[in-house]
Amino acid sequence: MADIKLTDLISVRVLQDIQDGFAALTGMAALTTDENGTAVTQGSNFTEFCMDLTRTCPEGCRRCEKCDKEGGEKTRYTKRATTYECHAGLVDFAAPIMLGDTMIGSFIGGQVLTEEPDLDKFRRIARELGINEDRYVNAVQKVKIVDKERIDAAADFLFKIANLLSQSAYDSYLAKQNNVNLSNNSLIMHNKIIAAEKDIAATVGRINELSNAFDNLEKIATNSANEVKRTNDTVKQIQDIAMNTKILGFNASIEASRAKEAGKGFGVIAQEVRTLAETSKASADSIQKTMVVIGTQSKDMNNHIKETREIITQCIDDLNKFSALLAEIKGSDE
Repeated sequence: MADIKLTDLISVRVLQDIQDGFAALTGMAALTTDENGTAVTQGSNFTEFCMDLTRTCPEGCRRCEKCDKEGGEKTRYTKRATTYECHAGLVDFAAPIMLGDTMIGSFIGGQVLTEEPDLDKFRRIARELGINEDRYVNAVQKVKIVDKERIDAAADFLFKIANLLSQSAYDSYLAKQNNVNLSNNSLIMHNKIIAAEKDIAATVGRINELSNAFDNLEKIATNSANEVKRTNDTVKQIQDIAMNTKILGFNASIEASRAKEAGKGFGVIAQEVRTLAETSKASADSIQKTMVVIGTQSKDMNNHIKETREIITQCIDDLNKFSALLAEIKGSDE
């Protein structure tokens, strides 16, 4: 609130209309200033006595500015309209324009008398200021005479009107600011939703690539399992051949022992055949055990791949649902 200026809430045109109407109704002068006492409007119904004489000389202008400042300070302190007599003998007023407890401007004016002027008094003031006495006296006799009660009532009325207007304008100002903030927040949210949609689309794309990779891996695992099965069948054939070879070598040893001396050489060969058959069978058995392990692991890997694919599919479904929700939110925001 401290950063809000009078003209942020009420346009200069509206302020000018208010003070012009007040001046026409009361016959008093009026001017609107900001919180620093700087005029923001053109003066209404200013008197010849003040504007053409008193304020045109350096000393008169200095004294007028001092009176305006003192009146402004008083009304800032009391936060109420106040009337006072200026250095030149006229009655002025200051009506603060408040926003809460903060004065954001004021209406000042008056330039009236409450009784017939003491002409000797005003001749003395003219001499002090270096102004032509006759002209000064002639000007003061044109000044409007208003009862003190009417001046107080008029200043208080202007104070109340100004502050009702300022509060209403402040409420409108806050509404506009809230609308601007809401629009900005909506735009930020809209942009975030678009960014989230892009991220989700990219993530879905990567997950699809991963799913395809797992599909290929599943095919490889299935082929490996088939190859293991075929290799295992081959190993069994080797085992059968080894067993038959061993039996053949055993029979050959029997026949060699029957041939005695003539079958010694044949017996050695038969022994080597049995040894080769046993070695082949042992190797085949070892290979078979390894292939069983590989087959089990291939089956487990294939099962894990299927489970992973199911998880990936669920993730894609969840992301698609979330993407649809974002699209719905974006559509309602627009």
